[in-house]
Amino acid sequence: TTLPGLKLPISGSQDLPPDSLHLIITPEGMTFENQRIVEFELTSASLDSEASYTIKKTDLAEDSRRITPLFDALVKARDQAELLRAKSKARDDAGNPLPFDGVLAIQADKRVHYDTIRKIMYTAATAGYKVFRLLALKRES
Repeated sequence: TTLPGLKLPISGSQDLPPDSLHLIITPEGMTFENQRIVEFELTSASLDSEASYTIKKTDLAEDSRRITPLFDALVKARDQAELLRAKSKARDDAGNPLPFDGVLAIQADKRVHYDTIRKIMYTAATAGYKVFRLLALKRES
């Protein structure tokens, strides 16, 4: 499912996405696991073109590459997942808890700028997420 007004890219893939943590990026902000965590800042708007948004400077870490509210939400979710795995009876061959899989499903509106997507993926990687599933609409035959 998508948010109303979200314009996803089209894909010819027939694969269904597996369950994973979910991040939705609209031109106006980000929602992680059904909770709005970042509101973008309006940078330009005119009657003849769509509005343009960017990440607020106050939401960026000192290096301007990591998005602080997103990083905090992802680390919290990772810590909760690791705690649940530690309590689970599911174990690897050595008897250890299963490791955190670090998978993040991303639904990004096609109007979101590449630089924003790049910062989001960098932030997720620094929070321990190494596999990204970029979701798209299935092309109808």
